[in-house]
Amino acid sequence: MKQFLLTILFALIIGVSFQNQILAADANPLITELKVFDNDSTFRYLYLYDNLGNKVLETKYYKQNTDWIRKSQNEWIYDGTNCVTQRERIWKNGWVVSYLINYEYAGNLLITETHNAFESGISSSQRKINFEYNSTLLKSKSEYYWVNNAWSLTEINDFRYLTNGKTDSIKTTVYKSGAISEQLLSVFTYNTDGKINSQVLKSKSTSGNTNEWTNYQLINWYYKPISSLLVSQRIKKWNTETLKWEYTNKTDYQYNGNNNLISETYQRWKTMFWQNDSRYDYVYNTNAQQLYKVLSMPIYNKWRNTISINYSNYAENKANLMESKYNFWGGNTDELTNSNIPFLFNNEATILKAKKIEISYLTIIDTGVPTFEFTKSIQQIPVYPNPSNGIFYINTQQFNIQLWSISDLNGCTLKIDYNNLNTGVIDLTDLPKGIYILRAITKDVHLTQKLIKE
Repeated sequence: MKQFLLTILFALIIGVSFQNQILAADANPLITELKVFDNDSTFRYLYLYDNLGNKVLETKYYKQNTDWIRKSQNEWIYDGTNCVTQRERIWKNGWVVSYLINYEYAGNLLITETHNAFESGISSSQRKINFEYNSTLLKSKSEYYWVNNAWSLTEINDFRYLTNGKTDSIKTTVYKSGAISEQLLSVFTYNTDGKINSQVLKSKSTSGNTNEWTNYQLINWYYKPISSLLVSQRIKKWNTETLKWEYTNKTDYQYNGNNNLISETYQRWKTMFWQNDSRYDYVYNTNAQQLYKVLSMPIYNKWRNTISINYSNYAENKANLMESKYNFWGGNTDELTNSNIPFLFNNEATILKAKKIEISYLTIIDTGVPTFEFTKSIQQIPVYPNPSNGIFYINTQQFNIQLWSISDLNGCTLKIDYNNLNTGVIDLTDLPKGIYILRAITKDVHLTQKLIKE
């Protein structure tokens, strides 16, 4: 149950790697389409955003012959800048809610996160997380699971901070059947310039009379002089017999003259020496754009290239095509193969398992000028994208739609939805291409809009 504290370590490691693998992007257009080629399957993700750039809808499709078939959908509902609801739906001859996360805030501080799963339309509580703060600093995080019709405490994380606001320690208490089953403590130290220097992981037994913390793991970070670039990270375990730290793993990083990462080498300690595990090498063009990330393995006591991830189709300093290929050892050279591909999704570090990923920035055409004559009680409602391939969206922050209907130009009603889920999604995928009329009703006003399905 050391997962939470090790997650912090992973975030620190992956942050270093991504910072140097892929150049940070400027204020570029938001990604509206992602194609993921995973083994023999091809998936398509379409994204919509609100006017603040918040992601509000992700629709996932899979390819069947030449058609794109709806698979799942994620929707994010906001109150101002705070996401208050995340809803996952799957397609079963209609959109069916499968999972729901609700968020509660005090000001802009998240205080409760509640998870619910759905089966045959019936909701069941799954998980709840409570957050407590000291001013704006997270003081504790408590996690519960729904067991026997009641919330059962499973884990508490208590945070302590230094005077400069950096994390001093995190104590994790794990519960089983209401009793403490495990206790963990992670203590951090920092260099004089504020960079993390070490993390000591300790544990405390719940049996016996001892009340002392026992060393478990030590991680040290080493940096390039007068720089924040990480050059080595070393992990040790505590030997309870010799009462000494012993090496287990290390990762070394090398950079070129432009401070771009050119290699990272993973090794493990074997008796008296470091044994190679794997190595990544990075190749850039003259514009410092990454072209390749090559994985090498120690085969026959030499580094052998096995898989390379190729980055290309650059636009505004961002790679929009990523391909994972065999590189001599392990398969036919340049043949596509599945691997974990790191890339930037709207400037956020992301990893997807695939053999190829394509990114697109499709033009979103906003609603145009009013098409109808309106009275004071009938107004035009903004809908986007419009035109669309079938999925339209209404900003739920601006409009609390109670009911909407779709009709053709002859006035024949084709769809009615009472919007019990308070969703902004209008799905006309099943209707033919053409022009339709949306009529929506809120508590105070009737709204309408012309929708164009291409």
